[in-house]
Amino acid sequence: MYALLKEHVDDVRKLMIYDYENGVYVFSYDTQEDKSGFADLWFETFDEAVNYCIEKYKVIQDQWVVINDPKEGQQHDIIH
Repeated sequence: MYALLKEHVDDVRKLMIYDYENGVYVFSYDTQEDKSGFADLWFETFDEAVNYCIEKYKVIQDQWVVINDPKEGQQHDIIH
């Protein structure tokens, strides 16, 4: 899932959470376009990742857009 930020924090304009079998990534983007992120953080659980986005970037539930997981071989930080 991803969220477009209304207020930019540390040049971040979009966040994406990617939940996979070995943990959860939060990708940070300096654009709202569909391009690779410039940074990522790893969390053990989905809830930890969501809470980080809420606390640091003030993301609210309505901002999240649920998307499909990437197919095998596709980048995890781009919407496919």
